[in-house]
Amino acid sequence: MIFAEIILPLALPKTLTYGIPETLQGTVRRGMRVEVSFGKNKSYAGIVYELHHRHPESYQVKPVKKLLDQQPIVSERQLAFWTWISRYYCCTLGDVMQAALPAHLKLMNETMLIWNEQIFGLPQALSDEGYLLAEALQVRKKLTIAEIRLVVDNKNHARAISEVLEYGLAFIEDDLKEKYKPKEEQFVYLSNTLAADEKLLGPVFDSLKTAPRQSELLLHFFQIRQKEKEVSSAELLKLSGAKPAALKALVQKGILETCDKTISRLSNSGSRGRHSPAYTLNEEQEKALQAIRRQWSDKKEVVLLQGVTGSGKTMLYIRLILEAIERGQATLFLLPEIALTTHFVQRLFAYFGDQLGVYHSRFSNNERVEIWNKVQNGQYKVIIGARSALWLPFQNLAQIIVDEEHEISYKQQDPAPRFQARDASIFLAGLHQAKVLLGSATPSLESAYNVQTGKYGFAALHRRFHNQVLPEVKTIPAGNIKPSLSGIITLPLLNAAQNAFSKGKQVLLFQNKRGYAPFLICASCGFIPHCPQCDVSLTYHKVSDRLHCHYCGQKSLPLKSCPQCGQAKIIARSFGTEKIEEDLQRIFPKRRIARMDTDSVRGKNAMSRMIRDFERGSIDMLVGTQMIVKGLDFENVGLVGILNADSLWSFPDFRVNERAFQLMEQVSGRAGRTHDDPGEVYIQAYNLQHPLLQLVAAHDYRQFYRQEIQFRAQFDYPPFSKLIKLTLKHRDQLKAAAAAGFLAEQLQHVPRVHIQGPAPAVVSKIRNLYLFEIRLKLPKSGAALSSQKQEILTAIQRLQGLKGFSGVQVIIDIDPW
Repeated sequence: MIFAEIILPLALPKTLTYGIPETLQGTVRRGMRVEVSFGKNKSYAGIVYELHHRHPESYQVKPVKKLLDQQPIVSERQLAFWTWISRYYCCTLGDVMQAALPAHLKLMNETMLIWNEQIFGLPQALSDEGYLLAEALQVRKKLTIAEIRLVVDNKNHARAISEVLEYGLAFIEDDLKEKYKPKEEQFVYLSNTLAADEKLLGPVFDSLKTAPRQSELLLHFFQIRQKEKEVSSAELLKLSGAKPAALKALVQKGILETCDKTISRLSNSGSRGRHSPAYTLNEEQEKALQAIRRQWSDKKEVVLLQGVTGSGKTMLYIRLILEAIERGQATLFLLPEIALTTHFVQRLFAYFGDQLGVYHSRFSNNERVEIWNKVQNGQYKVIIGARSALWLPFQNLAQIIVDEEHEISYKQQDPAPRFQARDASIFLAGLHQAKVLLGSATPSLESAYNVQTGKYGFAALHRRFHNQVLPEVKTIPAGNIKPSLSGIITLPLLNAAQNAFSKGKQVLLFQNKRGYAPFLICASCGFIPHCPQCDVSLTYHKVSDRLHCHYCGQKSLPLKSCPQCGQAKIIARSFGTEKIEEDLQRIFPKRRIARMDTDSVRGKNAMSRMIRDFERGSIDMLVGTQMIVKGLDFENVGLVGILNADSLWSFPDFRVNERAFQLMEQVSGRAGRTHDDPGEVYIQAYNLQHPLLQLVAAHDYRQFYRQEIQFRAQFDYPPFSKLIKLTLKHRDQLKAAAAAGFLAEQLQHVPRVHIQGPAPAVVSKIRNLYLFEIRLKLPKSGAALSSQKQEILTAIQRLQGLKGFSGVQVIIDIDPW
C-alpha cells in the first residue's frame, strides 16, 4: 500500500495521510493536486507533499478520490521553500499553500443537488417554490446552489431545497470545480479557397455591390490583415463600424471563416517591445558592476549595493538581467510596493519586451494562473513583482534583485505566513544556486551589519548619475505659519513652492497620515470620538463626510455635538493628506494639485494613471503618504516638503530612528534629479535639535549607522539577537490578560530567552478583540533557535489545551517589524 501526505489549504498542524488507490499508483507524484475528502461531505484539492509506505495505526486511512493534474504544478524546489517558510516562521504548510497558490489553482468546493432517479412522481404537498425546483431537477438532473437561485426566488431557495431533500427527491453532493478558464476570442480568416487564389477576390467584391456594408467590412479585414498576423472579429467590427450580421453573412457566403482561439489575458503578451535604448555606464557604475560580479564569483552569494538616490542602480540591474538572458537564465526583480511595478515595467519593457512578466495581488485570479503557467514554462525571463512573486514556479533562476531592500513592506503582517520577503529570497536563491543583489540608498541595519561582518559582499555608488549635487535640506520650525493662509504649511515652504512653479518645476509634499483630520476633539470637555470596536480615535474624511476607523474599516456620521457634555464645539486636530490638498487648492487655485494615498487610488489602474499624469507634467503638485517616496523617479521635481517630521521619530519602537532616517532620506531623494537643478528639501518640525535632522541634512548614512549600531549592541537588539512577538487575542479582556500571564510563565522554562511583557498592545483592541503582547529576545544562533521555537510552540499548545483558554488566539511573528 502506498500512502501520501497531503497539504490542504487549511491551518492544520500537520499534513494528512491518505491512501493511493491501485488505479493511481505510479501516476501520483509530489507537487500534484489530488481531490480528497475531509470532514463531513467536504472535498478539497490538496498538494501531494510526500509518498511513503508507513501505514498509520491510530486511524482508518481514506483513499485519494481523484488525480487532478497530469504534471506537478508545484516543483520540488517550491516544496522545499514551503517547508522552510513553515518551519522558520512557525506557521502551517496549509497557511503557506493558501498564500502561495493562485486562487484558481485551489479548486473550489461546490454544493450540488442531484435528482433521485428512483422518484417517478412529485408529491402534491410541495409548495410552489419546491415544485419549481423539483421540476428543474427532473430535467437537468443536477443543479448548483447558484443555479437554484435562478430557478427559485432568492428569498425562498433555502425552503425549496429543504422540501426536495425532505421528500427524498434529491440528495446533496459536493464537487470540486475548476475555476480557471482560458480566455477565448473569435478570429476571422479568409476562406481556404480565396486564400489559395486571391484572383477570385475581384468577382467576390463585384458580388457584394448590392451589400455595401459587407463590402466595407471585407475591405477593413484586408487593411487589418496587412498589419497583423490575425484579425480579431471584435476588433474588425469595432474598426469597421459594422454589425455582427454583416460578418455572419460573409461567413455564410464562404468568403470568410471564423475560429475560436485561446488567448492570453495579459496586456503585453506577444508584444515585442521597442528597440532597447542605448546607454553607457559611467566609471563608478562600471566599478560597482565589476565588484558585484567579482564577489559573486568569490562565493559571496549575497551582495549589498548601496547607491545614493539618483545614482543609477536601475542601470546596473538592467545590465545584470540582460547578461542572465544571454545565458538563457531568469531573474526575479522584487519591489516593495505594487505601485512601483507599473513604474518599473514602463521603463524596463523597452529592454525586455514579452520576456518581462509582472506578478502581484491586483491581477485577477485568471491572470495570476496565466502568469504562473508562463513562469513554469520558462516564457518569462524577467519577473517583476512584490513579495508574492516569491511563490512562482521559477525555472533556471540566475539571480534575485531586491530593490529598496530596507522597506518594511517586504514583511508580511497578516495573515500567516508572516515572512520577510528579503530574507526569504536569500533562502530561495540558495535552492536555485542563484545569486542575490540587495539594493538601497539607506540599507537596513541588518544588511549593513552583515556587510561589516563579511557575510555579504558590498558595492557602492556614492554619486548621482550625471554627478548632480544631492538636494540641499533645510529645516523649518513648524510654528512658522501664517494662520490666515494655512495652519499646516509654513511660509518658507509655500514661498519655495511658488519659486519652484515659476521655474517650471513640480512639487512633492509628504505627510504620513491620510484623511482630513486624524482626530476630532470637543473644545469644551476634551472628548475624542473612538471606534467602538478598536482602541483608536476615528479619522475624519471630508470627501465621504464620515468618521473612519483605519483598523476595522467602520464608518460613522461626524459628530455635530459632544455626546459627553452636549456642547457643539467639535473641532479638528492635526491634519492628513486630504486637509493638505484642500489648503493647497485654496492657496494655489491655478495649479493642478493631486493627492496620492490609499483613499485616492483605489482602482486597479488608478495608481499607474496618477504616476503617468505626474510624469507627463499634468500635475504640478502631488501630496501623498509613503506611496510617493518608494523608488519613484520623477525628473522634474524641484521641491520636496516633509510636513510633520516629529511624528516619524515619536513611535515607541527600537527601529523608529532607522525608519525615520530612511524615510526622510528617501523623500529627499525625489528632488533634483536633473543636471541643471539640485532641487530643495524642506523639513518642518517642532524639535529642530533632533540628531536625525542633522544626519539627513548631511545625507550621512555612515554616521547614522555608527550611532545606531552602538545603540543596538548596547541593548541587544537585532542584528545582535532574534526577536519573536506573540500576540494573544480574545473578546474577554480579563481572559486575554490571564492567558498572556500563563503563557509568559510557561516561557520562563525556555532556555536563554529574555521575556518582555505581557503588556497590552499599542492598539489594545481591534475588531472587539483585546490584544496582549509578549516579546521574546533570543540569542542569534541557528541551531539553538530551532529547538527554542519548538518549545515556544509547545507552550502555546499547552495554553490552548487548558479549559477556558481554547478560544484564545495566539499569533506568532518571527523577526517582527
